[in-house]
Amino acid sequence: MDIFKRSFFNLLRSPGKTAVVVVILAVCLGLGLSMFAANNSAASQLGAVSGKIGTGIIVAPAGYEGLPSGDVILPQAAIAKLHELAHIVSIQPSLSVRYTGSALLKAASPTYHLNGPAEKATPVQDISVMGLDPSIANPLLMGPNGYMKITMVDGTYFTADNTNSEVMVIGQALAEANNLEIGSTIDFHGVPVKVIGIYNTGVIDNRIIMPIATVQRIYELPGANTIILVADNVNNVNTIVQEIGTVFDSNTADVLTATSEYYNIHSDLANAIRASKVGMLASFIAAAAVILFAMFLVMRQRVREIGILKAIGSSNRRIGLGFGIETLLMCLISVVPGTGVALIFVKKVLPGVDASISPDIFLIAIGVMTALALFSSIVPIWYIARVSPAEVLRNE
Repeated sequence: MDIFKRSFFNLLRSPGKTAVVVVILAVCLGLGLSMFAANNSAASQLGAVSGKIGTGIIVAPAGYEGLPSGDVILPQAAIAKLHELAHIVSIQPSLSVRYTGSALLKAASPTYHLNGPAEKATPVQDISVMGLDPSIANPLLMGPNGYMKITMVDGTYFTADNTNSEVMVIGQALAEANNLEIGSTIDFHGVPVKVIGIYNTGVIDNRIIMPIATVQRIYELPGANTIILVADNVNNVNTIVQEIGTVFDSNTADVLTATSEYYNIHSDLANAIRASKVGMLASFIAAAAVILFAMFLVMRQRVREIGILKAIGSSNRRIGLGFGIETLLMCLISVVPGTGVALIFVKKVLPGVDASISPDIFLIAIGVMTALALFSSIVPIWYIARVSPAEVLRNE
């Protein structure tokens, strides 16, 4: 226990130098930990991208530009064949038509912005009627920036019992503009359809959604004009696209994928992972160099003390242990400020990186500094073994 006390008080013999070393170590450790957090975040995002962005496949009628006119559809018989394809997680057919009635007023979508000079404008969009499969509990809607999810704000979404029912869920903005609530009824081509839910996508709420079979029956369109497929793996997307080509030829349907976007994002994230690893390694090497240099200077200043300790019988091992404990204490003291520096770097210096400093990072910091202290103890042991008590005392 005495050796621990002695090592601690030895650090206080030169508080200024100790403080400088601790600050430098904290900065190096903070940089290393922030790079470690960025590396983990990039790796996690890469996995998420490969599972979501890169696996979406959209099938639409050839030349179809997404206008909900309902005049071009993919036949139901061909759509059924897609369910026989392998490596597909889900298939979501949808049928969209433009609302042409006079009972509803258009509503603005306050969070949907145009690009270009009028990007701050709030557009008023045409009302569309979309048919979706009620068996899909979490359907995807296409928006200006990719897929959107439906969030119910009132009432309920469809269930399997609504497969061919005259029910609908309506966008929140559209419901508010037309004073619609749960239980309200709207006439579509002579068919009264009841509101059972009000939803919000956060982007576009000018859609009326019904079971796809209901839309097909009301508008006499036995098919779909958009099919969203999700592959089980980004590496299977091209195979699925080829198989879709056996169901629909190029004159019948266009097949769109996000694989090109995925590989661009994959490349960027892979570069970020490599850069963060290099930065993390460089920071820890710099920390090791600081420790080695600091301990070498300390021992050069205390060579007389080392010589006297050896002259009165202290072993190289015991003296080296004392310096090793000093090194370890100095490294552990730098952990707390080092973690704080990492937190600052992640939030301020790396604002575009979705990374965070978790409690596990603190434990990693302790492990890293302990390993660096053990590695740096090689220098005291090597130097102490070379000190000759007789030569030290002779020079004094």
